Amino acid sequence: MEKKTIMMKKFVLMFAAALAVFFVTSTNAFAGGNDFKLARFCNGNTGCTSEQSVSDFKTFSKAYSSILAPMHFQPARTLGEEGFEIGVESKMSFSTEDNSSWKATNKNEGKDPDKDGKYAAPDLFATLQLHMRKGLPFSLEVEGVFNWLADSEIFYVGAGLKWAITEGWWFLPDLSVRAHAGTIVGAAELSLINVNMDIALSYTWGLGGIVAITPYAGYSLLTSWASSRPLVIASANGSTSFESVFNRVNNHLSRGFVGLELRGDHFVFDVEGEFGKQVMSLGLKIGTFF
Repeated sequence: MEKKTIMMKKFVLMFAAALAVFFVTSTNAFAGGNDFKLARFCNGNTGCTSEQSVSDFKTFSKAYSSILAPMHFQPARTLGEEGFEIGVESKMSFSTEDNSSWKATNKNEGKDPDKDGKYAAPDLFATLQLHMRKGLPFSLEVEGVFNWLADSEIFYVGAGLKWAITEGWWFLPDLSVRAHAGTIVGAAELSLINVNMDIALSYTWGLGGIVAITPYAGYSLLTSWASSRPLVIASANGSTSFESVFNRVNNHLSRGFVGLELRGDHFVFDVEGEFGKQVMSLGLKIGTFF
């Protein structure tokens, strides 16, 4: 009983420290370079309904849905029925494309496109994330995530459920499926919902009875729904203004991921890479469990 009390105190301290990191770092997150103004996609004649405007919005929302979606950061096996884990994670994402949709970001405000009509993507998108996992009976596990996109006012909140299908099956690798859903807050102009389905495979080796090493890999299918709130557009002659809106668009993104987890006595460390057509990411995680 005393051991559990001590472990609970460690958890409370870890959670409080992680929250402090979020609140301290987010105090500078006002009108940052990774925020955006969707009205820049629209024009004074057709508002937000032209083919180019809708295409730019769809491409832009697809990139942000991938950037804000949490990385996997877990092997296929669960924590066990009584297990609990909390981690602080950092994700660094890079856009592989330069296109006209990046003109909406604050970093490109007032800038002209290059000779091909393209705008440069921001150099780096960094997110800081809290990730909590709780084991359940029957090889199930629930999770909750809360992250912040650095240099912005945008936050992401989500939850998921995982089932480790082959957990504890002799010498077989662990195989899991996971469903995750989340949404963003703090983006005054954008409504975005993510639904993620993934499958992962992992195998664990012990190292001298001190550290467990678990490489893992998998595939993720991310589906997002994005729309805008009413946007104020200046008319073509600039003398008046009117409201327009981007209707809901649906995006599908295929991503692969590989990672390595080191798990010791109440500590866990992960490194992970995520690969997609439009966005690539590298992430680090440090956490505790009991």
